[in-house]
Amino acid sequence: MPTFVRKRAMKSSLEHLSYTQCLECGDIIEYGSGRLDRKFCSPGCKNRYHNRKKAVSWHRYQEKVGKILENNHEILEHLVNMGVTSIERRSLKQLGYNYDYVTSYHKIGIRNTYSCYDITYEATPSRILHITSLLKDRDDTTEEGAALWERKAD
Repeated sequence: MPTFVRKRAMKSSLEHLSYTQCLECGDIIEYGSGRLDRKFCSPGCKNRYHNRKKAVSWHRYQEKVGKILENNHEILEHLVNMGVTSIERRSLKQLGYNYDYVTSYHKIGIRNTYSCYDITYEATPSRILHITSLLKDRDDTTEEGAALWERKAD
């Protein structure tokens, strides 16, 4: 369909509308000159609307990633508390672990070491090895250790 025919069809379908409201500020947009399907009264309103929408979606993304990391940490923490230091990748996946989300990754030689907050592990194609908690190794699990840790932080 030629461009002028599409524009004419759009114009005729919107002719019954003589105005609409700006999606950002709510001001009335009167259709006089320019596009008949405008959604914003100004470029500033258009920018504010899209920036706000992008910020909301970024916040949702951060919440989603945070929940996945929290779930991964809970699974690994449960394994550490049970004394499990090695598990098949398939079994960990069945427990709900998501391999796409970790807090750090280091490759040293041929070893791939991953962390989910304070819990680290090495990964091979078929197994997860050396699951350990860095917090369990620290001395702050006792009251004296916690006091020492607070003094170090000051």
